[in-house]
Amino acid sequence: MQKFSRQNTLRCLVVGLLLAGLVGRLTSVCACPFCSAVSLTFAQEIAQSQVAVIARLVEPPPAGSLLPRAEGPLPHGKFAVVEVLKGADLVEEAGLLGINAKPITTITLEEKPVGTLFLLMGIEPPELIWSSPIPVSTKAVAYLKKLPELAEKGPDRLAFFQQYLEDADESLARDAYDEFAVAPYVDVRGLESRMDSTQLLAWIENPKIQSSRRRLYATMLGVCGTKADAERIEAILIGNDLAGDSGKEDRAELRSGLDALIACSVTLRGADGLDLIDTHFLDRKGRDVPFTETYAAVMALRFLGEESDAVPRDRVLESLRILLEEPKLADLVIADLARWQDWSVIEKLTELFIQADADNIFVREPVINYLKVCPLPEAAAALKKLEKIDPEAVRRAVALAGFAGATPAAITGNESDEQQAVDTPPPASNRVEDPAASVPSHSTATTQPEDLALASRIAPVLGAEEATDNRAGVDPSHTAPAVEPVVFTTQWTYVKWGVWAAIVLLSGFFARATLRPSSDQMPSIRQ
Repeated sequence: MQKFSRQNTLRCLVVGLLLAGLVGRLTSVCACPFCSAVSLTFAQEIAQSQVAVIARLVEPPPAGSLLPRAEGPLPHGKFAVVEVLKGADLVEEAGLLGINAKPITTITLEEKPVGTLFLLMGIEPPELIWSSPIPVSTKAVAYLKKLPELAEKGPDRLAFFQQYLEDADESLARDAYDEFAVAPYVDVRGLESRMDSTQLLAWIENPKIQSSRRRLYATMLGVCGTKADAERIEAILIGNDLAGDSGKEDRAELRSGLDALIACSVTLRGADGLDLIDTHFLDRKGRDVPFTETYAAVMALRFLGEESDAVPRDRVLESLRILLEEPKLADLVIADLARWQDWSVIEKLTELFIQADADNIFVREPVINYLKVCPLPEAAAALKKLEKIDPEAVRRAVALAGFAGATPAAITGNESDEQQAVDTPPPASNRVEDPAASVPSHSTATTQPEDLALASRIAPVLGAEEATDNRAGVDPSHTAPAVEPVVFTTQWTYVKWGVWAAIVLLSGFFARATLRPSSDQMPSIRQ
């Protein structure tokens, strides 16, 4: 039996921690699939405040108080309210309006001239605790005043922010980007007829554009672009010199945000566009493809399988299966195959498990989880066979899968039934305190509810919309039953956190053991 090294033990423990983190992540609503918000938007910050005002600096902090080595209390500035954006009654009660208005005194860490306008937000009236002042231009003030008039969500809201995406006022450009980053992809798609594909392509081909912005613009171009635009994106993907005189650094910058560029290209091309992706990023036979590029392609495929109907899911799965020929990378896609119920690779995964060596023994746990959720009798037979080869791998897979989330309890529309479900502990066989329990036997072709729950958790789903199966290549009758919401008991919560603490301690122990040099690596000591 293959020896499980300290390094691989540590890797499995780290995987366990990541699975635990996925529990919270999967319950959140994903936004723009390739975008990450830089900070809270102005609208979000104002919504979290009780008062928001535009104020003019009337007395800056004392000279020298803003120097790096300045001593004494934090510098304070004084501000006069110019306009109220929110909470006018609270501002008036605090005596900040009118002829005899008091100035706002708050910590000020920027050196600005008297008369500069700032956005100030406050909480806890009537005294009001103020946030750090945010300098704003006259244009930004007009921008902020329009925010309450916008729809709370939807394409119409994004249409307003679209015009500020590359505004000369960086604070507005950043806020507009963040609004798109937190918007559901369905809202971005709804903006299709109001997008300017020519402008989006120009931004994508500008090497000075930040990679995060390029991801957004590629996502938008995938909604409104044409096949001619796809050709320009493909030129970036394969590293062609677009202008003829751009250097290697510019070409590298253009390919930042590769996952979104790949998704854009395939969305515009359709299924045929995946041929290029397979050749350049997934088929690694005899080629040195950087791991980051292959991973970007996998992320794009996940998006195409979940959010887009441009490519049948069967064709997306065909591309994912290419990585099963790379033993060290197969674990990237096994979870996706299980989540999308592709049960055509049982034999291949069994072979991967048996042939795993020290370099890719970590693939065994994903293989076990795939077989565990597969409803086919062939999977049950393979599972029994593999358990004899490496029972420890099976136990680790069961333990890590159990730790990733609790088994969902049955919930009905009756409140008393719901309360009973909350008060009833989960079955003992589903608790984490029994990680060595053997894998349930698949005597029939029926998948257990807990296995369906595992299949739904086994990999992150990108995008805000639910996965749709009413597309070419997917038979809705073969989909798994809907998984009920997870209900945790108090007892289960204690067990979960206890296991979490144990895994953290074990991770530290194995990390230290792994990094400790062996006796033959220790430097000799002179006698």
